Amino acid sequence: MRMRFKQMPNGVGSYAVSNATRWFYALFCLFIGLGFASVLIDGGLTTPSIVPLALFIVSLIGLGYRESWMFDPHTHTVTYTIGFYGLVKRETYPAPSIRMLEITHFVRGSSPHETNVRPRGRNKAMLVFSLHMQDDSTKDIEILPERTSGGRTEAAAQALAAIMDLPFHADREPDIYQSVSVRDV
Repeated sequence: MRMRFKQMPNGVGSYAVSNATRWFYALFCLFIGLGFASVLIDGGLTTPSIVPLALFIVSLIGLGYRESWMFDPHTHTVTYTIGFYGLVKRETYPAPSIRMLEITHFVRGSSPHETNVRPRGRNKAMLVFSLHMQDDSTKDIEILPERTSGGRTEAAAQALAAIMDLPFHADREPDIYQSVSVRDV
């Protein structure tokens, strides 16, 4: 699930799973639920009806999934919330315990010490958005393929760093490239 940046009118920055994702799961849950109900009405619970039931349960879980990072410049805290429906876990990090917001890149399947690795096949170029703490630990906010980010994660990290008045560090500039097909050549 892709996370989105949003700045609230009171100045708080939010980086969270979007409501559009929840709407998608709600519609999927509705259609699968209607299909499962019609199967039950027609012939009762049979072995093939287990598949729609499993899809319905997965869509209910997706509908209730919550993950958000709230960057509050007024209280100087970063609050992480994760959970399903009402069962949530919250962690709060005071801004003085955060050294910087950081963007790092790596190629999946390669050693971190290799510098000239090219992404090929399943070994994609990945991006990590994280909080780098004062004690040199990191709290990963999001890990996703660099191509999926398209520069949006880097822009969100810079905006959140500005909101919290924290340093921002990126290990390199984003690779924003356009796909070129054989037809273009």
